[in-house]
Amino acid sequence: MISISSISYFIGGRALYEDASMFIKPDDKIGLIGLNGRGKSTLLKIIDGELSINGGSISKAKDCTIGFLNQDLLSYQTEDAILTVAMGAFKEAVDTQRQIEKILYKLEHDYSDDLVEKLTNLQEKFEQLDGYTMQSKAEEVLEGIGFATKDLHRPLKEFSGGWRMRVMLAKLLLERPSCLMLDEPTNHLDLPSIEWVENYLRNYDGAVIIVSHDRTFLNNVISKTVEVTNGQLVTYEGNYSFYLQEKELRENIQQGAYENQQAKIRQAERFIERFRAKASKSKLVQSRVKALDRMDLVEEVVSDNAAVNFRFTFKQPSGRHVVTLKIYLNRMAISPF
Repeated sequence: MISISSISYFIGGRALYEDASMFIKPDDKIGLIGLNGRGKSTLLKIIDGELSINGGSISKAKDCTIGFLNQDLLSYQTEDAILTVAMGAFKEAVDTQRQIEKILYKLEHDYSDDLVEKLTNLQEKFEQLDGYTMQSKAEEVLEGIGFATKDLHRPLKEFSGGWRMRVMLAKLLLERPSCLMLDEPTNHLDLPSIEWVENYLRNYDGAVIIVSHDRTFLNNVISKTVEVTNGQLVTYEGNYSFYLQEKELRENIQQGAYENQQAKIRQAERFIERFRAKASKSKLVQSRVKALDRMDLVEEVVSDNAAVNFRFTFKQPSGRHVVTLKIYLNRMAISPF
């Protein structure tokens, strides 16, 4: 459905992604993970078309639609009721309903066969769009993520940023895009709401990509994990717990292969150094040199959790008191509460 091929993306002179690839299938439930600052949210914005890549390509199926929930939506405000905002997901049905209401108003004052025919056609279209159930669907989702029934007709602007984000999540879920991208969706949800969203996403008829630090939420929803690490996208065919086990296994295998290869390289280099000057061993030496040149090097496992350690040494130890600080207060400048 969506193919990300050898993309590169730079921020200043730093490569956030370099020759990174992944493929998103129509029914994938993907957890996008990695340390802060590695580019998880940036990747979602690249897929959404908000950011342009420096190299590579992203191709999408013609019928692919994308819905993106991100923290930028916190600033959205309107006088409309939250139910109205959520029902904005059914744009065509809502527009059709408004046209029907206009014709019904006209028929009260100017009855004609032409208007009756238009009304009939619009009502058939409205039914095909499931317009008669859109309000109940919107109410179900809003109540599922924590809104009380009595609050559904309150204006969006009366709610805090976290609750407004819930409304935008509800609208996005009701739109049902081919690929649903959620950036930290549980940040503003309580436990019952999280459980409701988990169940909804597990049964979602489409692809889902989630950026989240909530490991339990990821384990309960995703079936594939993609790690952003060292500018690459590394795929694991399982949930977060599977990823932890599989990553450790992969790294152990890679590190073992690296160490074995390094031992062989050192052995070959010692042989070359020892017999380089002997004519009788020249063919063997050249053979070892060519073998080293042709060797596909195994990379050492490098952890993303880089640490910087400092150690200071001094020729002469300091005295007992390194720094003495004296503070003088002007009593006249201090006023009582």
